[in-house]
Amino acid sequence: MNADETLAWLADRAAITDVVTSFAVALDTRDWDRFRRCFADSVELDYPDSAGVGTFTGDELAALAAPFFGRLDATQHISSNHQITVDGDQATCVSTLTAQHYLASAAPDSVQRQMGYYTNYLTRFDDGWRIHRTEQHQGWTEGNPAVFAHAVEALDG
Repeated sequence: MNADETLAWLADRAAITDVVTSFAVALDTRDWDRFRRCFADSVELDYPDSAGVGTFTGDELAALAAPFFGRLDATQHISSNHQITVDGDQATCVSTLTAQHYLASAAPDSVQRQMGYYTNYLTRFDDGWRIHRTEQHQGWTEGNPAVFAHAVEALDG
C-alpha cells in the first residue's frame, strides 16, 4: 500500500468504527435519530437468540428498537476489538459484544447480560458508511432472563 492508500484505509476504518460504536451508544442513550443514521434503507437483522431474524427498513428497525429498549430502565452495549475488512465500497466489522440490560423492578436480580460478538456488514454511501446487515452471535448469557424477556414483550404487541 502506498501512503495515499494507507490513509484512505485508515479513514475507512475510523469511519466504520464510528458507525458501529454509534449503533451501541444510540441504544444506550435512546437516540433513535442517531440509531437510524447507522443503517441503510434496507437492513437484514440476524439476532436469533434475542431480537429475531428479518429484513426491515431502517425506519422500521428504529421504530422497533424504541419500544423494545424503552421497556428497560438502562442498558450498556459495548462493541470493542473491531476487526475490519474493507473491499471497495463494502466492509465487514467483527467486534466483541457485551450487552447489559437493567430493569429495576426485577430486583434483587435486575440485570441480564449477553456476551459474544457482532458481525456488521456495511456499504459506503455518498454520505458515509452504513450497516446493511447485522448479526449477533451470543457466546453466553448470565443474570435474570426475565429482564430481557420483559423487553421482548414490546415486539409482541
